Amino acid sequence: MEVSSHFHSARCKPCSGNPPDRILQTLDQFKQDLIQLLGDNLFEIIIHGSYVLDDFQPGKGDLDYVVVTNENLDDSANFRLFELHDRYRSGKKLLLHQLEGTFYPKHFLKKLSFPFTGCYIGTGIKGWRTINSFQNSLMDLRLINEHGVHLLGKNPKIYNPLNFEILKEQLSDLETFIISAKAGKNVGIGMWITIVHWCSRTIFYYSTGRIGSKTEACRWCTKRPELEPFRDVFKNAECRRYPHGEEAVSSSTRTVCMVLLEFMENYLLSIDLQSDSDKQCYSGAVDKG
Repeated sequence: MEVSSHFHSARCKPCSGNPPDRILQTLDQFKQDLIQLLGDNLFEIIIHGSYVLDDFQPGKGDLDYVVVTNENLDDSANFRLFELHDRYRSGKKLLLHQLEGTFYPKHFLKKLSFPFTGCYIGTGIKGWRTINSFQNSLMDLRLINEHGVHLLGKNPKIYNPLNFEILKEQLSDLETFIISAKAGKNVGIGMWITIVHWCSRTIFYYSTGRIGSKTEACRWCTKRPELEPFRDVFKNAECRRYPHGEEAVSSSTRTVCMVLLEFMENYLLSIDLQSDSDKQCYSGAVDKG
């Protein structure tokens, strides 16, 4: 059955203010487990994503992390990490099953210098793997530098991308989204919601000069007159998080999302990077307001 409206809206229940005990307990348990598992190779655990943007929803989405190690990880260490997260997913104790992230040696994160060997723990077990390439976005690194929560109290040097590097990556991401979207009916609800979240957060970033959460960015976009044709998709994607369910996507929603991607192409190409320092200074197609 197709959904006639643009997705099915849900009520947002972000974690605001002081985090609930079970989130703190989850992070402490994760920290203790990694101390025991990695020993002297563990340098720092950094929490980022929705948690640091006050938008984390217990039971939905991910609790994102980046683990910094002193040295490369070998196959033995990665196998133990896979086992650890397998226990987290099967046991569903606290919120450990929502942990998702990457393990990088500190020499890589300092300058994004290759080669390295790390580990990736994704949403699905099939995606867990040893890595030797960057798995995060440059926007993740910007967020980590600005708002990352360090569980061990150390201060590793994390590469802070330049504005033009972020824009270049986003243009590449947009091309990937357009290619995927052209698959039409083969694109599931999860991909469309991901696209809408990405569009809203990208516009919000260049219009305000700061990184917004999915909820904040979608809500902001619904109030912009310039974005009125996409108001419904922003409004209804606002509180949607993984798992997205199996609902069908209406043809009208697919059409609106495709037009949104066309808008994004023109929008990103219009960005004027007035300053290439760490301070954001942009001039784009949507007023700051």
